[in-house]
Amino acid sequence: MNKPFNITRLSNGVILEFFDQGNRYFGDFHRIKINVFATIPFAVESLSADLQQFAATYPGYILYEKTLERMGVATSEVENVTHSLIDDFIASTGSYLEKKTFVEGLLRKNMTRKNQPERNRFRL
Repeated sequence: MNKPFNITRLSNGVILEFFDQGNRYFGDFHRIKINVFATIPFAVESLSADLQQFAATYPGYILYEKTLERMGVATSEVENVTHSLIDDFIASTGSYLEKKTFVEGLLRKNMTRKNQPERNRFRL
Protein backbone atom coordinates (compact mmCIF):
# COMPACT_ATOMS: atom_id res chain seq x y z
CA MET A 1 0.00 0.00 0.00
CA ASN A 2 1.17 3.54 -0.65
CA LYS A 3 2.01 6.09 2.03
CA PRO A 4 -0.75 8.14 3.67
CA PHE A 5 -1.16 11.64 2.27
CA ASN A 6 -2.54 12.92 5.57
CA ILE A 7 -2.03 11.81 9.18
CA THR A 8 -4.08 13.29 12.01
CA ARG A 9 -3.86 12.58 15.73
CA LEU A 10 -6.98 13.03 17.85
CA SER A 11 -6.91 14.24 21.46
CA ASN A 12 -7.01 10.72 22.92
CA GLY A 13 -4.12 9.38 20.83
CA VAL A 14 -6.16 7.90 17.98
CA ILE A 15 -4.15 8.15 14.77
CA LEU A 16 -6.03 8.67 11.50
CA GLU A 17 -4.20 7.83 8.28
CA PHE A 18 -5.72 8.82 4.94
CA PHE A 19 -4.75 6.94 1.76
CA ASP A 20 -5.63 8.16 -1.74
CA GLN A 21 -7.28 5.45 -3.84
CA GLY A 22 -9.03 7.73 -6.33
CA ASN A 23 -8.69 7.92 -10.09
CA ARG A 24 -9.76 9.82 -13.18
CA TYR A 25 -12.48 7.82 -14.81
CA PHE A 26 -13.90 9.91 -17.64
CA GLY A 27 -12.57 13.07 -19.27
CA ASP A 28 -12.33 15.76 -16.62
CA PHE A 29 -14.14 13.72 -13.94
CA HIS A 30 -12.57 11.93 -11.02
CA ARG A 31 -13.57 9.48 -8.38
CA ILE A 32 -12.30 10.63 -5.01
CA LYS A 33 -11.75 7.57 -2.86
CA ILE A 34 -9.96 7.80 0.46
CA ASN A 35 -9.29 4.84 2.72
CA VAL A 36 -9.14 5.90 6.35
CA PHE A 37 -7.37 3.74 8.91
CA ALA A 38 -7.81 4.65 12.57
CA THR A 39 -5.40 3.14 15.06
CA ILE A 40 -7.21 3.26 18.40
CA PRO A 41 -5.04 2.56 21.45
CA PHE A 42 -6.46 1.05 24.61
CA ALA A 43 -5.30 -0.32 27.95
CA VAL A 44 -6.60 -3.83 28.65
CA GLU A 45 -6.96 -3.10 32.37
CA SER A 46 -9.32 -0.20 31.64
CA LEU A 47 -11.83 -2.46 29.87
CA SER A 48 -14.78 -4.25 31.42
CA ALA A 49 -13.94 -7.63 32.95
CA ASP A 50 -15.64 -9.66 30.22
CA LEU A 51 -13.49 -7.99 27.52
CA GLN A 52 -10.11 -8.09 29.23
CA GLN A 53 -9.21 -11.68 28.33
CA PHE A 54 -10.31 -11.25 24.72
CA ALA A 55 -8.53 -7.89 24.38
CA ALA A 56 -5.28 -9.39 25.69
CA THR A 57 -4.85 -10.99 22.23
CA TYR A 58 -4.60 -7.50 20.66
CA PRO A 59 -1.35 -5.51 20.51
CA GLY A 60 -2.73 -2.62 22.62
CA TYR A 61 -4.73 -1.06 19.81
CA ILE A 62 -7.53 -1.88 17.41
CA LEU A 63 -7.90 -0.80 13.80
CA TYR A 64 -11.00 0.81 12.34
CA GLU A 65 -11.35 1.27 8.60
CA LYS A 66 -13.67 3.50 6.61
CA THR A 67 -13.84 4.48 2.93
CA LEU A 68 -14.78 8.01 1.91
CA GLU A 69 -15.92 8.42 -1.68
CA ARG A 70 -17.30 11.01 -4.07
CA MET A 71 -17.95 10.47 -7.78
CA GLY A 72 -18.00 12.93 -10.68
CA VAL A 73 -15.57 15.50 -9.30
CA ALA A 74 -14.10 17.95 -11.81
CA THR A 75 -10.31 18.28 -11.85
CA SER A 76 -10.51 21.84 -10.52
CA GLU A 77 -12.45 20.61 -7.45
CA VAL A 78 -10.41 17.52 -6.53
CA GLU A 79 -8.37 19.22 -3.80
CA ASN A 80 -11.37 21.02 -2.25
CA VAL A 81 -13.52 17.88 -2.23
CA THR A 82 -10.68 15.83 -0.75
CA HIS A 83 -10.22 18.30 2.12
CA SER A 84 -13.97 18.51 2.61
CA LEU A 85 -14.32 14.71 2.88
CA ILE A 86 -11.53 14.57 5.47
CA ASP A 87 -12.88 17.51 7.48
CA ASP A 88 -16.41 16.07 7.45
CA PHE A 89 -15.12 12.65 8.56
CA ILE A 90 -13.17 14.14 11.46
CA ALA A 91 -16.11 16.35 12.48
CA SER A 92 -18.69 13.54 12.36
CA THR A 93 -16.76 10.40 13.26
CA GLY A 94 -13.83 11.82 15.22
CA SER A 95 -15.93 12.43 18.33
CA TYR A 96 -17.02 8.77 18.32
CA LEU A 97 -13.45 7.54 17.86
CA GLU A 98 -12.43 9.54 20.92
CA LYS A 99 -14.92 7.80 23.20
CA LYS A 100 -13.78 4.86 25.34
CA THR A 101 -17.08 3.14 24.56
CA PHE A 102 -16.17 3.05 20.85
CA VAL A 103 -13.18 0.76 21.33
CA GLU A 104 -15.18 -1.38 23.75
CA GLY A 105 -17.96 -1.68 21.17
CA LEU A 106 -15.52 -2.73 18.44
CA LEU A 107 -13.89 -5.30 20.70
CA ARG A 108 -17.29 -6.65 21.76
CA LYS A 109 -18.38 -6.89 18.12
CA ASN A 110 -15.19 -8.79 17.23
CA MET A 111 -15.59 -11.06 20.25
CA THR A 112 -19.19 -11.86 19.30
CA ARG A 113 -18.17 -12.50 15.70
CA LYS A 114 -15.36 -14.81 16.82
CA ASN A 115 -17.72 -16.78 19.07
CA GLN A 116 -20.37 -17.31 16.39
CA PRO A 117 -20.53 -20.74 14.78
CA GLU A 118 -18.83 -20.73 11.38
CA ARG A 119 -22.06 -21.53 9.49
CA ASN A 120 -23.81 -18.38 10.81
CA ARG A 121 -20.92 -16.03 10.24
CA PHE A 122 -21.56 -15.39 6.54
CA ARG A 123 -25.19 -15.12 5.56
CA LEU A 124 -26.38 -14.51 2.02
